[in-house]
Amino acid sequence: MSNLSTRRGLLALSGTGVAAALAGCSQLDSMGGSNDEGENAVTLTVTPEREALTDLEEEIRADIDDGNLSDQEAAREFEAGRLELRKEATTSFEESAGENGISVEESEPKYGLLRVTGPDEAIMDALQNGAVGGIYPGEQYELLVQRQRRQEQQQAMLEEQQQAQEGNETNGSDSGNVTSGSGSSNETNGPASGNETDG
Repeated sequence: MSNLSTRRGLLALSGTGVAAALAGCSQLDSMGGSNDEGENAVTLTVTPEREALTDLEEEIRADIDDGNLSDQEAAREFEAGRLELRKEATTSFEESAGENGISVEESEPKYGLLRVTGPDEAIMDALQNGAVGGIYPGEQYELLVQRQRRQEQQQAMLEEQQQAQEGNETNGSDSGNVTSGSGSSNETNGPASGNETDG
């Protein structure tokens, strides 16, 4: 199934998250400075647990093997499932943030993005225990949200185009059955004029 992330793809994806997280660590250190209160806002990315993604993938693969889903349907199912898992993970983090002294200023659960303030130590703990996938400067929150929205719109347009192509392919097979009148009845008028003779 070409459009569905494989386990190797998921691992590569998580590797990207680790790289982003490490980049975020340096950002957090430079922004936090000696301020123990962690007054500066940072942007956090939250991703579903790897096990949950793997379980989702295995369920969809089973449906493909059973013939219940096509590759395109499976890709849509995977994206929808991953969206729900991301929402759940973000909402869960948001609900438990206060217990660790983290205040959520803004959030977009479907994108897994939050803008938060709080102690640097608490934010780093969230990164280390896997609750957070990456840390970015606070001012990047809006940029990241806009980027996700653009990708969402592009994906929607792509799906519309694919559906339109599928519709054209099913309608195209009927076009050969349409026959236009060749006007054979008009052929009877031509030769009659030649029969006129004056004797």
